[in-house]
Amino acid sequence: MTQRKLVLALALALAAPAAVAQEPSPAPAQIPAAPAQVPSPLEARLAQFREKLAATNREKAPEEWARLQFEIGDALTTLGQREHSFPRLEEAVAAFKEALAVLGPERDARLRALTQTALANALLDLSRKERGKEGLEEAAALYRRAAASLSPEKDRADWARAEHNLGVALMRLGDREPGGASYEEALAATQAVLARRSLEREPAEWASTQESLGLLRVRLYERSGEVAHLRAAAEAYGAALQGYSREKNPAAWAQTQDNLGRALLRLHKTGEVPNRADEARGHFREALTVFTRDRAPGQWLGIMQNLALASQLAAQDEGGTEKLDEAVAAYREILSLTPRERAGWQWAMTQSFLAHALAAKGERAAGTKELEEAVGAYRLALEEITKARNPQLWASTRNNLGVALRALGQREPGGESLKEASSAFEDALGLWTEQAAPGPHKAALENLERTRKLIAEKQAGK
Repeated sequence: MTQRKLVLALALALAAPAAVAQEPSPAPAQIPAAPAQVPSPLEARLAQFREKLAATNREKAPEEWARLQFEIGDALTTLGQREHSFPRLEEAVAAFKEALAVLGPERDARLRALTQTALANALLDLSRKERGKEGLEEAAALYRRAAASLSPEKDRADWARAEHNLGVALMRLGDREPGGASYEEALAATQAVLARRSLEREPAEWASTQESLGLLRVRLYERSGEVAHLRAAAEAYGAALQGYSREKNPAAWAQTQDNLGRALLRLHKTGEVPNRADEARGHFREALTVFTRDRAPGQWLGIMQNLALASQLAAQDEGGTEKLDEAVAAYREILSLTPRERAGWQWAMTQSFLAHALAAKGERAAGTKELEEAVGAYRLALEEITKARNPQLWASTRNNLGVALRALGQREPGGESLKEASSAFEDALGLWTEQAAPGPHKAALENLERTRKLIAEKQAGK
């Protein structure tokens, strides 16, 4: 591995968060109540269903009563998803459970299965605010019961929906568990759905299942390290793009473009599948045609970061600075949307990646302009990346600063920056001991020895 690739690899590894389950995240703050306004058509329908329910006798018309509870739960689920409202979803869960209380096995089996699926869907949405597994386990059990009572031939669409969602629930459950048992079960469910769904007959649903397959394969790769899973993920995302279209499914199409780009970028980084970074760049650019800075700033930001990184990696095996120019421009645009006051850590990481791109360009270009800018960007990053807050990332950034200073010092008549580069490497080695971090220790030690040699040569007038 070249010095430049090693430095980028260290930066990427240390910038990544510690391995944690992907799904649980802090519960979002509840949205404040909106001011009084005209009810939406869906709220009006909800009111109608509640009025009919009040006039329906549960004992005399149990199936009608259950159907109305189902309709109420369905409307509440849609409103809960639309408003990001957990209370609405909790109401939906209660309504579906009321319906199931009277829909025994002897009654309408299909309505019971559909209600089980709908209840599981609401529980799946509610699981986003929970750190435990109870809601996901309940959802998975409901999906299993629903799928078991439906015929894959006669009730193909309903069965496929329940089985597909079982795969999603198991995937999220796997995110919260060690090992890969739930992922493997999710994989089996997802593949069973694909055996029944058809690209020609239901392209969007088929694409959705292919995308779920891709997401699962990525997770299996993360747990096992087997590159075959990553290849399969890229194939699944590519297949999904056959079913989605930019015109009919713009958000899903763009998200899949981003997912495919990420998978290709990871394949490139494994070294087993070279030259995929350039291909990844194309998919990120496609995603940005939908997720624009104005319409979807959060998604735009993530894709721009991926695009910048892909440009850097693609530039490693090529001459010239065109792709590095693109990376630099992308990082600068990201910084324009990342205020230090509100997102100091993200701002610092972007400064660090900008510095790396500038340093790579500076080593290829004449003069010292880019190298000086790289040094400045690393110094800005280190104002937020402190030794106390994140010692490993601080050491990596100090090491990277040393590399940029050494390159700058080599072009200075007196080599003024070489001494500071030496100090930066010494700082990194103070944390990266041979016992605690043998790989980074070796890289920083080689950097230090090379820098000391350059200082000696400058002093000898060579």
